[in-house]
Amino acid sequence: MFFKYHKTIFLTYLLSNVVSFQISAGPISIQKDDNAILQVKSTVQYPNFLQPWRFKNPETRRSYGIYVGDGLILTPSQTVNYTTGIEITKTGSLKTFTAKVIKSDPDLSLALLKVEDKSFPNGLTSVQFPTDIFLPSQGLLLEYKEFRNLGEKKVRTIKLEMDTYANGYIELPIVEIQSDEKFEGIGELIVEETSRIPQGIVISFKDSQNVGRMIPSFMIKSFLESKCRENCIPFKGFRFRTLTDRATRDYYGVKKDDQGVVIAEVYPTKPNNGTNKLIAQLQLEDVLLEVAGFKIDPKGYFEHPKYGKIGLSFLFHTNEEFTKNQSLTIPIKILRNKKLIEFDYSLSVLDENAIKIPFGNTRGRKPTYLILGGIVFQELSEHFLMEYGPKWRARVSKYLLYLNDFFHITSHYSHSPNRFVVLTQVLPLTGNQAYHSMHQNVLEKVNGNSILNLSQLNEVIKSNKEEFLVFDFQDGSQVIFKSEEITKLNQEALKTFKIPAEQNF
Repeated sequence: MFFKYHKTIFLTYLLSNVVSFQISAGPISIQKDDNAILQVKSTVQYPNFLQPWRFKNPETRRSYGIYVGDGLILTPSQTVNYTTGIEITKTGSLKTFTAKVIKSDPDLSLALLKVEDKSFPNGLTSVQFPTDIFLPSQGLLLEYKEFRNLGEKKVRTIKLEMDTYANGYIELPIVEIQSDEKFEGIGELIVEETSRIPQGIVISFKDSQNVGRMIPSFMIKSFLESKCRENCIPFKGFRFRTLTDRATRDYYGVKKDDQGVVIAEVYPTKPNNGTNKLIAQLQLEDVLLEVAGFKIDPKGYFEHPKYGKIGLSFLFHTNEEFTKNQSLTIPIKILRNKKLIEFDYSLSVLDENAIKIPFGNTRGRKPTYLILGGIVFQELSEHFLMEYGPKWRARVSKYLLYLNDFFHITSHYSHSPNRFVVLTQVLPLTGNQAYHSMHQNVLEKVNGNSILNLSQLNEVIKSNKEEFLVFDFQDGSQVIFKSEEITKLNQEALKTFKIPAEQNF
């Protein structure tokens, strides 16, 4: 009885908040003379993953900003990552305002900026984002025009899909757009042509193909209303494979009238805070048949009442109730060992300790390093590998490439990060001359102790009381130092190569 009631409540919520069109009490249409589009100029300084004690040269990034009230500005997050200063310019004003980032979501590619100057809101129109969008439809793209009204360009919103945009970790709704006109694709607001109701903001556009992508308004609304500063989006916690051939479906016991996909990978989750309550979880080779009453087809899609066929991630990753309360369960049906099982599946945010090799969006990370005997150790990440240029896949160690492609995710939950520690370079000193040719070697043990991350490596070195330090690497090579040599060589390396510290964590 509880299950049926819970499913009804969830479906009612889903349809009322994601599907049905609701207009808030205040005006949300944007008129041509409304002053709501701003210019954002950000000075950024990106970290150097090859030489992690340095930063790259400062650069300037420009984007559009959308005023959403209370001195707050919405803009694409990729333009303000690693910012050292942000300037805001509004139409009709010569004054430049200073802003700071108060909230950012790397998976959704959105950042919220705050201007403290009390005069800033004067003359600005606040944009309100609705809970629904028109698809397909004709729209207008609004551009910032200095000392003039908003510029407008024709655009078409085509369809809604699921994708990991801005190289995030989580699939989220994205709207495909088309236009015969040219624009920058860095935060412009799109409104429906007739009603002028906001539909979303553009995060990319290719002039050569006349296509781009827009963040839909209901995801923007969820971002703005969420009280958390980061990791606000629920994650389904698994990967799946399609079940399209009859032989495989028969193997898993899928009946003729059923559909579904097979669970191929399950992300490790945090323990249940020490409570004795058992939480039902998915397992490898479960067949997922239904989510919240929606049947999942063999390719991983379900039939959405408004948007048509959409990937099943939509049911997990777009829930406003979770972003507000950080707690939610979803009723699901699975086949396990050919037996039908129904239970409430608990949603949670992605635990980043489950990511063994960071990839995609840098998420504001700064690379860590540890120098021992003039040898630089770092934790493996795709960001480090990509520093080798556009053809990095052909230039890096084939073993590192293999790890990067197949070991993104750790197998078991750990309170501390589980990483691959890599000897990335040897700073050329007389005392470490035997090892100058080494680079991109994966460290496995030090004096017999398995190494899982840089912090653990540092602790092993500090607590060592033996005369020698023996570093064992995956390829069978070894590095051996007398314990007292480490400090002497480090001091020489810092002085010779002008490195501020032997570690940065």
